[in-house]
Order: sequence, then C-alpha cells, then structure tokens
Amino acid sequence: MRAPWIVAAMAAGFVGMAFVLSVAPPAEGTLVARLASRELTHLVAHSILYGSLAVALASWWFPDDALEAPRRALAARALAAAALFGLIAGAQELTQALCRARLPAGEEFFDLTVDVGGASLGLIAWSHFDARRRRPVARALGVVLHPGFVGPVGAFALAWASLRDARAALAWSLAAALAVAPVVAVWLVGMRRGWFSDHDLSVRAERPRFLFAALAMAVLAALGAHVAHAPPVVRVSTLAGLVATALVTALTAAGLKVSGHVAVPVGVLALLVGSSQRGLWPFAVAALAVSWARVREGRHTPREVIVGWGVASASGLVARWGF
Repeated sequence: MRAPWIVAAMAAGFVGMAFVLSVAPPAEGTLVARLASRELTHLVAHSILYGSLAVALASWWFPDDALEAPRRALAARALAAAALFGLIAGAQELTQALCRARLPAGEEFFDLTVDVGGASLGLIAWSHFDARRRRPVARALGVVLHPGFVGPVGAFALAWASLRDARAALAWSLAAALAVAPVVAVWLVGMRRGWFSDHDLSVRAERPRFLFAALAMAVLAALGAHVAHAPPVVRVSTLAGLVATALVTALTAAGLKVSGHVAVPVGVLALLVGSSQRGLWPFAVAALAVSWARVREGRHTPREVIVGWGVASASGLVARWGF
C-alpha cells in the first residue's frame, strides 16, 4: 500500500510547491532565486519530478501480477494511470496560473509537455530494472508519442514560436489537422477493411497505399499554403512535410521501413531550431524516447530509426533553405 501514499504525497507536494513559489517567490538576488530563474534548472526540475511521479504511478498500477493480465486490461490500467498523471500535472499548472491571476497560458502548456517528456525518461529508466516491463513501457510510449498526438502539438509549437499569437497558432494548427484528415480517413478505412494488419502499419508491404495518399495530401497542403499566402512558418512546415513524405515513400518503395513515429518529433525539432530554443527540449526528449520505444518493442530496427532521424532533419533543412 505504500505506492498510493507516495503518489498522494507527491501530488500534494507538487501542487503545494506551485502555490508557495507563486505567492511567495524567493527574494531577488538570492542563490535560490538565481537558480530558479535559469531555464535549465526549470527543465531539469520538471523532468525529474514528473519522471519520479510516472515511476510511482507505474509501480502502483502495474504490480507483478498485473503483467499477466489480458492486453485490454493492461491498456485500461495504462489509461487510468495516464489520466491521474494528467490530473496531477494539470492541477499544479492550474494552481500556478490562478495564483498569478491569469488563465493557463503558453507557459503552463509548455510545462505540461516537459512533464510528459520527463515521465517518458523516468519510465524508460524504471523499465531497465525489470526486463518484463520494457516491452509494455515501450508500447505505452509508442501510443503516447504517436504522430497523431505529437504532430498537432508540434504544429502549434511551430506556429506559436513564430507568430507569438495563441489564437493564430491554434487556427493554423486546426487548418493543418483538416489537411491531414483525408489521410486519417484512409487509415481508418484501411483498418476496417483489412488493408493494414495493425494500427502502426508495421508491415512494409502495406504502407505504399497509405503513403501515396499522404503524398497527395502533402502536395495539396503545400500548394494551399502558398496560394493562401500563409505565414512563412506554415509554408516552410508544409514544404518540409512534402519533402519528408516524398522521401519516406521513395525509401519504402526501395525496401526500407522508415519510422514515422521518430520522423515527426525530429521534424518539429529541425524546424524549431533558430526560432525557439526552449521549445527544443520536449521534442528532443520525445524523439529520443520514441526512438528507444520503437526499437525495444521490435517495430523498427536501429537502422530504420536512424533513417527516420535523417529524413526528418534533411527535410527541415531543405525546406528552410528552399524557402
């Protein structure tokens, strides 16, 4: 029964710490104030704290006997643990925002992404103490860091870093989501009709149909952004998406299964360089964590992951140079 009490104590401590630091910050000029004002201290502290919370939750929700449960039961446990993690992190950020007499804004949402990154690293470290837990942790990270989640967050981060306008960033992020909706529809129809054997399109021979649909939408998105005179960041992003999709399609036709899970956060990382140094941290952590997860789960070889890094990095550089 220790784990539930540890989680409760950590939750109370995190929320209490946010309250105290917001209403009674350390005096300026002191060592504590200087350390707290450094971005590196902020990032490392959030990562360590929420990495520890993730380990405590995983220890509570996944005791040894739970690992023998059916996959559906394990998924339900993981969802419950993730929901509680989000509740605790959200409570801390909401407390911080309310103490500063404002609604949750960019700072709070950025901290949440850092929290998720820290949790990913904590779970990876925890899983290495028990080989039985490595594959479940890898699978969970593959779901949490799926391109369907990381992509929209990355689109918002890119738009926000360039435009510095939350509403405009959200509007362009929604436009990006609409642009990829037909590709999602192909995926859903393919799953229903048996075109794809699993959600990740792990079988290379099943990927061309999906990739050609993605390539067609990438062309339309790049053309649409140009015709609509979208902000430069949107045009660069759509161009990078087009180059990456074309490269992945060509490499797949040549016999290589490139990791899309890895390519998405790395692509965002490449495009953020020069516009948002602090935004690099969560996407770098996500890219490293999902690289580990895809290899550990057996979905990709190290070579396929490395190629994913190369394709995404090259696409971002080409798009920025070409624009």
